[in-house]
Amino acid sequence: MSSHIVVFLPDGACVEAASEQTILEVAAAAGVAIDSACGGQGTCGKCKVMVTLGQPGGRPGEGISPEERERGFVLACQSTVADDLVVEVPVESQRGELQILLQPASGGLEAAPAKDDVPLAQSVGLRLDPPDRTHNLGDGERLLGTLSAQLPGRFTHLEMDLPVLRSLPRLGRQQDWRLEALVGDFDGRGVVFGLAPEASRPGDGAPTEGAGGPSYGLAIDLGTTTVVVHLIELATGGVTRACASLNDQITYGEDVISRIIYSQEHPQGLARARDAARQTINRCLREVTEAHGVQPEQIIAAAIVGNTVMTHLLLGIDASAIRREPYVPAVRSLPVLRAAEVGVEIHPAAPVFLAPCVSSYVGGDMTAGVLATAIAESPQLTLFIDLGTNGEMVVGDREWLMCCSCSAGPAFEGSGLEYGMYATIGAIERLRYHPEADRVEYATIGNARPRGLCGSGLVDVLATLLRASVLDRRGRINLGFPSPRVRVRRERPEFVVVWGEEAGRSDDISLGEDDIQNLIRSKSAVYAGAATLLESVGIEASSLERILVAGAFGNYLDAENAVTIGLLPDIPLDRIRFVGNTAVAGARSLLLGRQARAQAGDLARRMTNFELSIVPGYMDRYVAGLFLPHTDLSLFPSVARRLELAV
Repeated sequence: MSSHIVVFLPDGACVEAASEQTILEVAAAAGVAIDSACGGQGTCGKCKVMVTLGQPGGRPGEGISPEERERGFVLACQSTVADDLVVEVPVESQRGELQILLQPASGGLEAAPAKDDVPLAQSVGLRLDPPDRTHNLGDGERLLGTLSAQLPGRFTHLEMDLPVLRSLPRLGRQQDWRLEALVGDFDGRGVVFGLAPEASRPGDGAPTEGAGGPSYGLAIDLGTTTVVVHLIELATGGVTRACASLNDQITYGEDVISRIIYSQEHPQGLARARDAARQTINRCLREVTEAHGVQPEQIIAAAIVGNTVMTHLLLGIDASAIRREPYVPAVRSLPVLRAAEVGVEIHPAAPVFLAPCVSSYVGGDMTAGVLATAIAESPQLTLFIDLGTNGEMVVGDREWLMCCSCSAGPAFEGSGLEYGMYATIGAIERLRYHPEADRVEYATIGNARPRGLCGSGLVDVLATLLRASVLDRRGRINLGFPSPRVRVRRERPEFVVVWGEEAGRSDDISLGEDDIQNLIRSKSAVYAGAATLLESVGIEASSLERILVAGAFGNYLDAENAVTIGLLPDIPLDRIRFVGNTAVAGARSLLLGRQARAQAGDLARRMTNFELSIVPGYMDRYVAGLFLPHTDLSLFPSVARRLELAV
């Protein structure tokens, strides 16, 4: 197989590529971020690039106009390397820096680790008795005996790794038996996986500073779209650095089903998906360690939370059964693993805890969220929703918990919309239309020139156009509305959000009727899921004492607008709280304490899962929700009053 040189502009990245690789695959290998909502299926049209030198193979792809083809535009996922190429990636196809929610849960909801709890791994100072003829104990037995005496009742069994045993005779005698042991908690089995000279800080038996400085751990939120990594100082439990990145798996599809299909239908697909997740985590890891001056070996533990599919793909486990009836995953709960097994580039023997999942579509991220928000310990009746491509939700209190998941789709992350986009620089995140002046007020991420609309902006535009009567309740555009923003382009009714000259571009940023229908389907899936879950336990939405909304998309929502379009149930707005990244907050708790890890396992077992796909009435509720806010306005009395609609 021959190879060719491919240069990507404006990055300037140059890479050698084998013939017949797609331009999208080559770009991913070169670290060039190109949008690909459909995972290379050629259906989303987001990966449009211009070949300015050379002749690509394959085909241009659907959605490329004759004029664009003449100028060299192709879809990167459909065109292959058959020549030396220079490829220009236009701004519209670039994945910029995302607005990712780094902060853990907010509003005082984060469950702090118990003060008497112990972390997944710790550094313990030891002063061993020297060997003598009276007590004929080996070095290893004396070390484990001393450690057991200093941590009474901590472990059911103590052992040490072979590399530690090999280093012990020499290091112990050199250091006059004043040592420091790295001890990991592997489901109650204590393992000494590292040994170093005694630290300078006093305090026998307490977590200490190691020979290379303090000991650290990682709390990792492995999301479908984004990955967040927190560097935690184990002695204090404090977050010292944080990093966030788009999940490199996005190249293989925006949603979990697309990624499962890719992992099954492409050679080395599962390995590529696994490596993409590891690559993202390790890139964030390097960023936080370099910023804080930490060596990877000082990181002696990690906790990772993710949905069920992300957990499978990270570990290279076949996830195909998740998308086929009876929708049973290969595994829901895993033993404590080693960092080297998972592929996280910290101390290779460090324990890594993966949060237990509930079902195929209610994952460890939801278990971590319930842990972080302490719903299971509260008397308040709470609906907890993690908004994303896969909308997961839990209802209950300290007596009981019910959960379900609905496929909301990636519309609120910009997929399938002509001018939809991730929450990156230039995305419109806030918007309001003033019909009397025919003026749109908006704010963009980074105060940059507008490039498109992200999730929170899309919710705002639906709500504001409904209030202005630009949209009817079916989501149809009122073509008689007296504004040049309302028009038909290419037989497509649309509303112009930003004029091209205002945005410094040749085309206008608009929202078409087809886009609106996509968004309505997504919001209806979420609402129908919540309504079905509530009805299954005989609860009216008005009885809810709290709705907690988690996740990056949810954190930037306007509560009133979310209720206005029928995304969230109509309850008093002061009962709706946005609680931030509960997944990473839960990961931190799992990292810092055995009690939290035991509680996570208990929570995963306690949550009764509802499979919406087999629940009678779910599809009826979904169809009923395909209006703004809903066909049944009695469910949205406050919206009906505000919009002066007849109930």
